[in-house]
Formats: sequence, structure tokens, C-alpha cells
Amino acid sequence: MQQSPKTLPYRLDIQGLRAIAIAIVFLAHAEVPGFAGGFVGVDVFFVLSGYLISGLLLQERLSTGRLHYGRFLARRLRRLLPAMIAMLVIVMALALSLLSAYEVRMQTGSFAFSATWTSNFFFALSEFDYFSALQARDLFLHTWSLGVEEQFYVVWPGLIALTFVFVGSSTEPGRHRKLLLTIFASVLVISLALCLHWALFSPLLGFYMMPARGWQFALGAIVFVYGHEFDASQLENPSLAASKILKLPLAPTGILLIVGSAIFLSPKLTYPSFYALFPSVGAALVILAGGPDHSSLSRNVLVSKPFVWLGDHSYSLYLWHWPVLLFGGAYGMTDSVSELLALLLVSMLLAMLSYTFVERPWWKGKFSGATPAYTMLLSALVIGIAFSAGHSLKSTFVAEQFVSTELGNYKPRLDRSDIYAADKRCDTWYHSADLEPCFIGNDNAEHTAVFLGDSIGTQWLPLLLEIYAAPNWRFIVLTKSACAMVDEEYVYAGVGGPYTVCTTWRNAALEYISINNPDVVFVGSASSYAFTADQWSQGTARILKKLSDAAKQIVLIPGTPALSFDGPSCLQSPYRFSFRLDNSERECEEKQMDDTSEAVSGYLATAQSNFSNVDLLDLNDLVCPDKRCAAQDLNGTTIFRDRRHLTATFVTTQKSQVSERLERLRIGPTFFQKTADTSSIRIKANKRLQ
Repeated sequence: MQQSPKTLPYRLDIQGLRAIAIAIVFLAHAEVPGFAGGFVGVDVFFVLSGYLISGLLLQERLSTGRLHYGRFLARRLRRLLPAMIAMLVIVMALALSLLSAYEVRMQTGSFAFSATWTSNFFFALSEFDYFSALQARDLFLHTWSLGVEEQFYVVWPGLIALTFVFVGSSTEPGRHRKLLLTIFASVLVISLALCLHWALFSPLLGFYMMPARGWQFALGAIVFVYGHEFDASQLENPSLAASKILKLPLAPTGILLIVGSAIFLSPKLTYPSFYALFPSVGAALVILAGGPDHSSLSRNVLVSKPFVWLGDHSYSLYLWHWPVLLFGGAYGMTDSVSELLALLLVSMLLAMLSYTFVERPWWKGKFSGATPAYTMLLSALVIGIAFSAGHSLKSTFVAEQFVSTELGNYKPRLDRSDIYAADKRCDTWYHSADLEPCFIGNDNAEHTAVFLGDSIGTQWLPLLLEIYAAPNWRFIVLTKSACAMVDEEYVYAGVGGPYTVCTTWRNAALEYISINNPDVVFVGSASSYAFTADQWSQGTARILKKLSDAAKQIVLIPGTPALSFDGPSCLQSPYRFSFRLDNSERECEEKQMDDTSEAVSGYLATAQSNFSNVDLLDLNDLVCPDKRCAAQDLNGTTIFRDRRHLTATFVTTQKSQVSERLERLRIGPTFFQKTADTSSIRIKANKRLQ
């Protein structure tokens, strides 16, 4: 008769640690100020998994004499798959019912990969469209960490089994323990080295791929082995011999490291890198401090009923909180504390239902006794159906709706400058630091203008081409998406690390302008870059210093405000935003959601004030008059082609107002014509005198 493996004791303090992890993850995803680094909660989960899974496997090996790989995987499938599949199916159904076809297409791209626990590969390796901000808000983005976990479950039993092969039949006291610690420590060192390497050269791989996270699982495994004694046949009780007094500071220190990381780390840093050591070591310390003999204020908090309840429901809450927040954002419900609390309550309600009716029955309820063969066969069938359904929806229903119509025959997302045409390389985004100037107009034109900026700045180009028109003017366009016209280094989420491509490209662009000496340079970039006030003003001033010596005039155009929703999608379903303003006369209108663009305009004005040939052209009141932003103006013109970029059609309708402002600033085309005429008269007079 086959002996059943013993289970690990249920530790209330570990459930409390789960509660802390899921709480800071929710705060980060809800964009609550002060918790931008809450993504470190995932690191805590990885360490916990390393501790618990290693413990379960070692307990089974020592109590039964073998590792039953199929039984282990079946337990993991019963524990995790039903709740995840339920979430995927329900969220997809809600997306099809509540979102526009375009939103569904952009925000469910990872569905099939999520169903197979490979979404981390999808997010690490996929090519994203810069102009689709919705792709970065994939409804299943959070499943990347579940993919990492499942891939860990696949390889870890083999490593432990291999360890016992090396041990053989040895009965030497502590032999198992020493070899396990050696192997797990080796994994930790190798994986951490890979993590640090990828942090420098391929940050997205470092963030999403399991080999770069293996050291966190290994750290949890080391904590388990260090805290227990082994002999050839059994796993003894925790043996951490430190006195209660010595153990007292471990849990508070660990909690401080975790919560401090959530507060002081931010997405601006390359992560995980060595920063992940702080929350990971913090989790390890909390686990080490635990046990039935330990009593302290921090442990009493962790084992309290609210913390344990939240820890018990942490998996289901993790599954549901992200799509709930995104649906809430699509309906404009993330702008106040009361709205966020409502979304939290919805997430917790869904988590309770999932835990009670889906997760627990397969884990410890009436379905938990299913045989490994039945479990794995049923799992393969369910995964296959989900994968096929997701692929079918993406390739037929959603794609057909998007291609056939968006706003009648008008496709606002394609309403942008010709420089973004498929056959041009004006903007190579992060793919290349090479400078690729784009020329518009006659090479023999009397005057030359340069536009230098990112995609937010360059959206004004169609208007400027009409004002500074051929044949008297030609334009040289120097643009790179997501590249700030501020002389500062920064981390860009699109590459998962420092945007060195931008820095190299920007320096080359400034050098190019200094050689060509244009009549006027227009400079524009988004206001959303996370610079401080000093970085904005001083970094801009350094750019202007180089330009002011090269060009006759420089015009700074501040970044425009953004919508809190996707403009064209809202116009397909205007009822979603009918509550945003009581007296709205425009479709999909809201109050300007933040003052960032105004603050940045002030920083740019500070930088501009030190240069006599630099002017500030603030056009944000044309986009959001009276601080009210809408997807469409009173004439029915679509203003935004997503949530932050303007349509070329709207921009060109502002020609008369912008021309008037340019003339008032004495930088319009007539000003340069008068200057040229005056120079010509002086040349003729000098010739007569000679």
C-alpha cells in the first residue's frame, strides 16, 4: 500500500504575510499615491512559493521515499487552474459585453497565453504598438506571475529528486540538509546573476521570465531547509534555535523591508535587479520569525482574523482585482477614494465567490479527491478549449468588427501625420538610436523649420505644415516616440529599463540641428514623464542652450492633457460616460483629470525665460477649453485618436487660432518673410555704396 505524504502545518502568520503582499499589489495597481512600488508583493509570493512548495516536496520524499511528479502537478492544477479559468472566461465575456470591439481586441491579446500559463512569454517577447496605450492595460496582464509560478512547479520537483539521487542511501546526519542548502544556494547565485545581467541588457526578460526569478524561489527553499532538521527518513519540526528575544526583530524588520519597498521603489527603476532583494529578504525574515513558539506584536497582527482571512482569499483576490480595476477605469470609476473603495469591495466579493464555489471545492472540497490522471486529462481539455476559444475570438469576431467599422467609415486611430506611414522610418521608437530625419517640402525652400519631439509633440506637425507652407518653407522632422525633450536619464516601461536609445538619439538630433542652422525649431513632448520640477526646468534649459545657438527662433510646445478613457472607443459607446459632467454638450466629456500639463507648462516657462529667442506656445486650452476634455468637439470632429494623442483633423481645424498666436509672438511665417526682405534691402544698399 502506497504511503500518503504528510502535509505541512498550517501557519497563520504566512497567511498574514500573503495579506500584506496582496494589499500592496492592489494599492499599486489602483495607483494609490505612496504605493507605486506595490508590485513587490509579487516578489513576496515567489519567496512564499519557494518555501511552501519545497516543504511539500521534501515532506513527500522523506515520508514516502519518493516524489510522485504526476500527483504533485495534479495537486497544483486542482489548486490553481479552476479559479483562473473561471476568471478568464467571465472577464472575456464581460469584455465582449461592456467594451468596444477595439478595446476587446487590444486588451485581451494575452487570453490564450494566460490559459496555458505562458503569458509571461507573451509580455516579454511581444511587439507592441506604441500608439495603442490599451495594450499596456491588458485585462490578463497580472497572469504573468502565475505563468512564472507554474513554470517553477514544472522544474523544481526534478531538482529536488536529483538532490536525493546524489544523497543515495547515506544515513550521515545532516547529509540531506547540507546538500539541499548547497544546491539551492547555487540556484540562487546563478539565477540572481542572470537577473542582474538581464536588468542591464534585456530588462523585460529579467522581469517576466522564470529563470531570472528562480533565485526568489530558491531563497524560500533555503529558508525552509535552514529552519528544519532532516534525517534519512523524516522531516523534523522547525529547529531554528534562536531564543525568542533574538527572533523578535526578524518579523518587524521583514515587514519594514516589504512595506518600505512598496513605498520607496517605483516603476521608474529597472526592476527586479538588486532592488528585489529588499522585499525578498523581508519575506524570508518574516517566515523565519514564525512558528508556534513565537509571540510578538508583529506576529499577533499577522495571525489576526482580518489578515488571515485576506491571506486565505489572496489568490482569488489577485485573480480578480486587476480586471475589476480596468473595467472601473473604462467606466471612469478610478478618480476618487469612494470609487476605488467600491472597486475594492467588488474585487473582494468576487474573490469570496471564487474562493467558496470554485477554488476551495477543487482544493480541499468534494473535487479534491480526483485522481492525478483524471485531473490532468480534464485540465488539458479545459486549457485546450480556452486556448482555442480565445484564438478564435481574436481572429474572427473582434478583428472583423474592428476592421469593418470604427466610427462609420472614419477610423480616427489612423488620423495622424503622414510621417507614421508604414513605408517611412521617421520614428523607429526604441528599436534604433539611429537618427532618421524626414524631409517635407522643397529642398530649395527659402526657410527651414525643424520639429523635434516625441509623438505627443509631433501631433501638431500637420497644423504647422499648413501655417509654414511650401514653397517658402521646408520641414525637417526629428521624432522618437516616448523620448522626452529633456536632458535627463529616465526609465521607460516599454523597454523595462533606462531609455538609452532616447538619450543617444536626442544628442544626435541636437548635433544635427547645430550643423543645419534652421530658421525655427519647434520642440514638443508629453507632460507625463515622471521628472521633478527641477529636472523639467533645468533639463529643458540644457536642451534650449544647445538649440538657441543653432537656430534663429525656438518654440516650446507643452504636452497636452490626456483623457482618462479611450476616446474613439467611448464614441462607439457614449452611454458609458454620460455621467461625467451634468451640463456636457459634447460626447464623452469630462473635467480635466489632473493638472500635470499645467505644471509642466510652468516648468517650461521657467526654462524659456533665460533665452531671448525662445517662446512658449501653450495650446492646451484649445484641446481642453475651460479644463473640460472630450473625445469630440461641438462640430463633431474627433479630438483624440486614443486617450492622449490628437487627430490630425482636429489639429488642422485650429489653424486660424494658432496662426494668430504665432503672429502675436512675432514668430509666424510673415515675421521671417519681413526679416528676409529687410536683409535683402540691406544687401542691395551695401552693393550701391560699394
